[in-house]
Amino acid sequence: MKKMRKIFKNTISAALLSGMTLLVSCTDFLTIYPANDIIHENFWQTVDDVNGMMATGYLQLLSKDAVERMVVWGELRGDNMCVRKSSSNITYKYIVEGNLRDDNSYCNWAVFYRAINYANLVLEFAPLVVERDPNFTQGDCDIVMGEMYALRAMAHFYLVRTFRDIPLSYKASLNDSDLGTYPQVHPCVALDSIMNDLDRADALVMRTGGFPNSVNSDFNYSRITRDAVRAMKTDVNLWRAAFATYYQGTDSVQVGNPDDYYRMAIACSDSVMNSYMSRIRKFYDENKIKVEAGPGTDNPYYLAQNIVSKLEPKYSTVYDNFFGSGKDITGSFFIAERGEILFELKFDETKNVNSAISGLYGNSKDGLGTMCVNKNYVKDSKDNIYKESDLRVYSYTNIDELGSNNSSGVSEASDEVGIAKYVYKTSPAFTGDARTKDNFDANWVIYRLTDVMLMKAEALAHLSTSTREDLDEAYHIVKAVNNRSLTYAADSLRITDYTSSDDVAKLVLDERVRELAFEGKRWYDLVRVALRDKSTANILFVADKVEGASSAVRKKMQSIHTIFFPIAESEMNVNSLLVQNPAYETSSSIEQN
Repeated sequence: MKKMRKIFKNTISAALLSGMTLLVSCTDFLTIYPANDIIHENFWQTVDDVNGMMATGYLQLLSKDAVERMVVWGELRGDNMCVRKSSSNITYKYIVEGNLRDDNSYCNWAVFYRAINYANLVLEFAPLVVERDPNFTQGDCDIVMGEMYALRAMAHFYLVRTFRDIPLSYKASLNDSDLGTYPQVHPCVALDSIMNDLDRADALVMRTGGFPNSVNSDFNYSRITRDAVRAMKTDVNLWRAAFATYYQGTDSVQVGNPDDYYRMAIACSDSVMNSYMSRIRKFYDENKIKVEAGPGTDNPYYLAQNIVSKLEPKYSTVYDNFFGSGKDITGSFFIAERGEILFELKFDETKNVNSAISGLYGNSKDGLGTMCVNKNYVKDSKDNIYKESDLRVYSYTNIDELGSNNSSGVSEASDEVGIAKYVYKTSPAFTGDARTKDNFDANWVIYRLTDVMLMKAEALAHLSTSTREDLDEAYHIVKAVNNRSLTYAADSLRITDYTSSDDVAKLVLDERVRELAFEGKRWYDLVRVALRDKSTANILFVADKVEGASSAVRKKMQSIHTIFFPIAESEMNVNSLLVQNPAYETSSSIEQN
């Protein structure tokens, strides 16, 4: 009983302190329940009790611990990001250099299991409130349940991509420090289970754009809606295909046909893309906006387009809309909705500051963050990932000129190129309009439209039965994403350069790092490459960023096991059912070097 009281006391405290705007009503939510009275029989009485617990589930993902891990797990080991030379954080450097041990703090997965547990609590107890509070209908309950199925799926999905062999938690614990003892499952089994949760969520969550402005239009982006669920399903199916390819022909578990998963990814992405185009066409019609978009135009997918300024040719209005303040160069708000954002973690300037990204990427007070741009990512060569006229390189990084080592903005005194994405309120980076440390309000994007489009292109390119028509469609998706950031037509992609499925697959991979850099995606993309290849050979180039030690890092990355994190020593000590990743079975006794 004491454990039960503890979790509910912690839940209310966390939700009250957050200042988060997830809740539709806050009348009863602002009542502080005495700890001695908080037992599950009398806590779950009103809609506000449900909303408070749901909000706290989301809050776990907005915490500094969670967002830092989304970056470190999904981006740091990739080729576009480095740790600053002057950084004293040896933990990050060990990760980059392949000196991973099970006592590294980023092997701790507790925050994601806490999010899972709050989701489990809502799923278990929210139906009781339908009978107790007439203001909480079955329809209201269905929406909340759908969001919690999806949140649980997303947390498990982060874990399986990072650790591979993970325990699945589907039973609520009444103490967030004692979340149960469960065995690990095979990653293919985990992904199937995650998909089951997403299928349940798909049938229950609010349709995208369904939250009315009179309630809180931010809910359409900061709460999980149908298109966000289908974006996750697209992503999960790509991973099912990758793992199925890797485990084909082994006796470890029965795996499905990768092509079936790719086709499901294509179907889910089509649903998201069609939903977006339907909503944006409606928006244009209702506001009597004339646009050149749709099939047969240079903008077939109705993507938001950059408004090129003669005063500042490197200025990206698209950056401002998604990562900045939402204002154009004159200070006026755009006449457009943020419909390309499918799901993001919402932060504000006071009570819920994004301290994780402020510390990792930088802010106006401290300058450059712990992380910086790998200069190879913006090098001057024929193989450069960006074209010179690509606005993204000047919005996502602090580079002054492509190919130079000159940067400005918050990294003015450094020869290291800073990460500008999320840091700046206005594009381009060198306007100096960086967010302040104490008011860092950048939302962290989990899924957006171009991510889903490029996932579809990836699936089309990797189908074993890909036709010329499939490859052409994948190419045109990439071209649409690429074109909106180019200010020089001669830099546009040419279809004649991409004649095979391998060519198109490489094109998609390159466009994903151009478009989604520093959003926690790159390393996960490379892990899928390794799984499909059943080898790390084609991702070893990430070691080139480690000056003076690249050959040592390459050697450490020879085994496929090393691309996943070890399980924390602390977790191994409390859960006797866990089995350590074989690459790290004796890691605690290995001397760091």
